[in-house]
Amino acid sequence: MKKIILIIFIDTFTSCNFFFQLQSDKELTEKINSEYLKERKPINLSKLTDFDWDNYIVIGCYQNVEQVGEQYKIDLSNISGNAISSSDWFILLVFIKDKKAIKICEVKMDTKFDEHKLLKK
Repeated sequence: MKKIILIIFIDTFTSCNFFFQLQSDKELTEKINSEYLKERKPINLSKLTDFDWDNYIVIGCYQNVEQVGEQYKIDLSNISGNAISSSDWFILLVFIKDKKAIKICEVKMDTKFDEHKLLKK
């Protein structure tokens, strides 16, 4: 009986992608926020990151993550739907690799980025 309950429990959470949700990268977020405060000009994200990514998008306040994914034709299923839906203080910076979200940062709302790799519709 315990095995059946454990299997149901694991199946339920993995089918909901509960264990595979991206969390905001606090260290990178701090780097981006402090760089923008220091320079007050668009940030070149390629210079601040040390991982492989090919595009990024910015999800603003109260935007629906699923709708943004559909709009850009990218997989954002590993980002919690409520990650950005109720905040007036930050935007969600999403790094993309092969049309899938690989890292997210909750950066201050007024932050500007170099648009060199901004994903276009």
